[in-house]
Parts: sequence; structure tokens; C-alpha cells
Amino acid sequence: MTPLNAELAAVYLLDDVPGAAIPGSRLYTILQRIDAGSALTVLQEYYLQERGYEALLELASGKMDREAFRTKSRKELERRLSEKIKAEQRELTERRRRDEATERTNRAHFAKKEKQLERRRFRDRFGQGYIERQHYGRVMRILRSVADGDPLNADDITWLGSIGSDYWTAELRITHHFNQAKALTEAWRQTGDAWQAINACAHWRKAGQAETGLSMAQKVLDEAVDRNLRSAALTTRGGALRDLKRYQEAGQSGEEAHTVSPADFRPCTLLGAVHIEMGDHTAGAEWYEKAEARGATRGSVDRELRSILAAATVKERDAIKTALKARDPQRYDWL
Repeated sequence: MTPLNAELAAVYLLDDVPGAAIPGSRLYTILQRIDAGSALTVLQEYYLQERGYEALLELASGKMDREAFRTKSRKELERRLSEKIKAEQRELTERRRRDEATERTNRAHFAKKEKQLERRRFRDRFGQGYIERQHYGRVMRILRSVADGDPLNADDITWLGSIGSDYWTAELRITHHFNQAKALTEAWRQTGDAWQAINACAHWRKAGQAETGLSMAQKVLDEAVDRNLRSAALTTRGGALRDLKRYQEAGQSGEEAHTVSPADFRPCTLLGAVHIEMGDHTAGAEWYEKAEARGATRGSVDRELRSILAAATVKERDAIKTALKARDPQRYDWL
């Protein structure tokens, strides 16, 4: 706009209206006619009335002098500016409302996506395949709990061992035992209760960290005076050595535990497994028979044998089955 254009709009207190200073616009043409003292057309008068330029209309029609026009026109200007500010505030408020609504929607969307990714990570981490719809909530709760390092409660462990066995994957079991081992180790450090350490050793072994279990068992053994505690420490130590395939040392630990507690079936079970894995199947079977005679259940012995067979080569597996069936065909008819 040129200075003259702006000056004309300012004279009639319309410099806040963009069209008032644009040559060729309807309002600018009206201002030119009024400034020249020319009469307005009916349409031009209607235009001013429709847009609320009452002071300008009265000035143009001769109903108001210039001084009265300026007084009334200032009030119209103040009203227009006030309405403009209010409109801008409403627009700002509406924009904020839209932005906040968009942000809430985005947060909800991303939270949903994150939860889906978290569930997928849990499933991948713990080797989960398809999860039945009726089990989904419980399984995800269990996975989240284990991922957080919390120990599983007895009900969940029982459920995973029966109805939920498909979800009791190796990855989940190992992490569960790791969590249990850490908790029990901490309890041992806090209380000095050696039995907590013995239980921790068993979980360290099941978590695939036999070296840690061996170290803890040795510490307990170094200080153990009580016969039962010493026997347990020796047996646990022997189990860790067996996991590490240090069979000779494992056997020595088991025999010492048997000497300390000859009525306890646990050293016998250890020695049965050690001799079987060393290839002395007859001695292994004899030790398992001693274990059953001292209270070990046939089911627990059979589960251990199944574990040994699963880890053996085909040749070793055939040799174990042949030897055990030859010793007692009826006892080992399930092989």
C-alpha cells in the first residue's frame, strides 16, 4: 500500500481494516467517494450498514458531522480491535485444544504401540509361540513379572507345570531360576542362613550358572559343622561339578556326602547320575536303587534318567537303555 492509501484509511479510522487501504477494493472506493463529497450508491450504503460501519454511513449521508463521526468511529475501532483480540484468543484456545487432543491421541497411540512392542519383546525373549486367548492375560503377567526380576508365586509355577506347560519354555525357566537364585543369595548375605545358600545353589545350577553354584556350595562347606548342612553342601557341590562335567570330583563329593548322611537318598541320586554319565551303568543303577530304598520316588529317578538320555548321544543312549533293561526289565520297561 502507498502512504496516500494508508493515509486515507487513517483519516476515517479504518487503518485496522486491510481493505480500506487497497486501491480498487469496495471499501477503498467508498472512502474515495466520501472524501470527494460524492453521494454513495444504495449498494455502497448497504455494504457499510452490513459491516457495521455506522459512523461512516451517517457521515456519508450527512446525518453526522466530522467531529461526531470521529467520536463514534473511535468507539467502533475499539470494538473492532476488542473483537479481533477475542477472536485471536478464541483461535489460540481452540488451537491449544486441538493440539492437546492430538497429543493425547498420539500418546495413547504410542502407548498402545509400546505395549504391543513390549509384549512382543517379552514373547520373543521367553520363546513364546502362540498363546491361547484364555491364557493370554496370565501368561503376559507371568512374563512381565519374570522380566522385572520378581519370583513367581507357587500357584503360577504349579499352573506352568500343568495346564500352562506349553508356556514353560527353557528361556522362561532359566530366567525364573536366575531370579530365584539372586533373591536367595541376597537373603543368605543378609541373614547368614546357610540353607538359603544351599537353595540358591540349586537355582544357580538350573539357571545355567553352575560355576556360581559351585562357589557358593564351597563357601557353605568351608564353614559347615552341622552334619545335615554339610551333607547338603557336599551334594549340591557335587551336582554343580556334575553340570560342569567334572565327574571324578562330583563322584568324590557325592561319596563324602553319603558317608556323612548314609540314610539320605540325595547323595545316592547324585552318584547314580554321575556313574551313568561316566559310562558305568551298573554302578549307576545300583546307586539309583539305593536312592529309592532311602525315600527317592521312582518318578523322580525316572525324570532324571530321561534328562540324562535327552542330553546323551544316540550311541550313549542305546548303551544306557540296554544296560538298565538287562539289569531289571520290569523296572525299566518304559525305556
